[in-house]
Amino acid sequence: MVVYENTSNDAPIWKTFNLKRGNSYSYSHKYNTIGVWSVDLDENLAGKAYQYQIEFPHHQTLIRDPYTIATSPDGKRSVILSQQDRQVEGFKVKHGTDAPWRLENPCKAVICEMHIRDFTKSPTSGVPENLRGTFLGAAQTGTVNQYGQATAFDYIKELGCNYVQLQPIFDRHKEYDEDGNVTYNWGYDPQNYNAPEPSFSSNPDDPGQVIRDLKTMIQAYHDAGIGVIMDVVYNHTFSTVDAPFQTTVPDYYYRMNPDGTFQNGTGVGNETASEHEMYRKYMIDSLLYWVKEYNIDGFRFDLMGIHDIKTMQAIRWALDEVDPRIITYGEGWDMGTGLAPYDKAKKDNAYQMPNIGFFNDDQRDAIKGGEVYGSIKAGFVSGAATEPIVAKAILGSRELGSYLSPNQVLNYVEAHDNYNLHDLLVTLHPDHSSDKIMRQVETATAMSILMQGMSFIELGQEFGRTKLLATRENGELTPADRERAMNSYNAPDSVNQVNWDLINERQESIDFIRQIIRLKTQTRAFSYPTYEEVYRHVFVHTAAENSGWIVYEIHGGAEHLLVVFNAKGASFYFENAGNLEMLVSNSRSQESNVIDDISVAVLKVLS
Repeated sequence: MVVYENTSNDAPIWKTFNLKRGNSYSYSHKYNTIGVWSVDLDENLAGKAYQYQIEFPHHQTLIRDPYTIATSPDGKRSVILSQQDRQVEGFKVKHGTDAPWRLENPCKAVICEMHIRDFTKSPTSGVPENLRGTFLGAAQTGTVNQYGQATAFDYIKELGCNYVQLQPIFDRHKEYDEDGNVTYNWGYDPQNYNAPEPSFSSNPDDPGQVIRDLKTMIQAYHDAGIGVIMDVVYNHTFSTVDAPFQTTVPDYYYRMNPDGTFQNGTGVGNETASEHEMYRKYMIDSLLYWVKEYNIDGFRFDLMGIHDIKTMQAIRWALDEVDPRIITYGEGWDMGTGLAPYDKAKKDNAYQMPNIGFFNDDQRDAIKGGEVYGSIKAGFVSGAATEPIVAKAILGSRELGSYLSPNQVLNYVEAHDNYNLHDLLVTLHPDHSSDKIMRQVETATAMSILMQGMSFIELGQEFGRTKLLATRENGELTPADRERAMNSYNAPDSVNQVNWDLINERQESIDFIRQIIRLKTQTRAFSYPTYEEVYRHVFVHTAAENSGWIVYEIHGGAEHLLVVFNAKGASFYFENAGNLEMLVSNSRSQESNVIDDISVAVLKVLS
């Protein structure tokens, strides 16, 4: 082990220590030391960096610790911290009944996805400049835009979401501009899975500060009753040459082709081998570390279909031992060829993975349409004849997959990938007014939230967040502008940052979605935990193909509701309106028995 004098990127070597190989064999990983190299030292090494020097027959290499919990600013060296370096006053890890912000019924979840940098980087966030784009900035209270309206953390609390999902916060590969600043990236370039990303720190040069900042932020959300879900990317690493897996045990941690090349089901050059015992162990160890050290409340698995079913089952069991209310879900797309179809943790195999959720792209495309590789299609809110699919989604999408329970279904119409909802609709309807586009945004968002299952939105979706930034002098969008909006993973802040001034002109839309979120989180009607209860209480009255409207009823004892989705190009008239009381609607009609085109209405049925 090579130990450096301090944690800077260019610190000189302080001392080297020889590691000893263990020789105790056990079926339990806890007691097995075969293949484990270690050294016990009496010296205090806190505040120093280290690497392992691995010697092979024909070469040797320096690598960081795969389990490192803190890094040098560039992430290339592991760092040793004392327990005190990682402590924050007031931060407490709690599970079970001591963690009341976690939901007993995950179908009540409304998850808000956000990127730490995007969240507060804009001056419109009102966050002090030195904290914009940081963990501490994401927990600032009292921030407002130029109109005096609450932004950032205070806005999230007012919106009513009960979880936030953070795009990658672990240490990622970094590029630098000519001034030495870290350039923008979403973070799906894993470098050190167990260390938080230093560029989100209030002092990136202090390896302990990023840990303290992250814990401070998480505690603030927990104190506000909001759970924190972490986006994890165990399916690939940014590099195979520089990653500690390939450099310690070559060709073991990745799926390899017979010719010695890396399999590439992820599309980024490599894919990890979750079915291999020690990588499976690594994934579980890493997840448990985030839960036990940082009190993380759930995990979103990037490209989950790359992983094998047994690993995802083992992950669920390990988390259940800590707290079964920890939420797990992921992208269940059919990826790669390294696993047999029946072994992949993909949506088609949901029946083998209880209590693991899957992004519901069937429902997504039926409501809003979509764009894949430049091909754009319409959904219900744009007049497409998808009513039968929407009807199935209303009932929890059991007929659209192999789900065992509604908590395996994650309904959404916008995420960080592809066009934002607003931008897709603007592209589909370039002749529509801004008001009409926002009506479609409201309607698609409300429909998704009111489906049985879990709900997911991207931050700013409800007020028409856009990434369509024109670069032509005349204000016209170029093809490159549109392509960048569909995949803004490395676009500049001007594209990705949230414009908090937008909420001033979109307050009506925000108020409507806030009411819809309240229905989801504070009633039983839209969150039945079993299909038996869904089929007993929810009845779709009409969803005729190409009709443009859907009507369904929820009869759950004290909750007797009628819900209407209208996109037929004309107003919808209620019969027996005297027996109905409007609870929530985005219709602008002044008539009590009418909702106008492109709208949602939730009504109470009077006895």
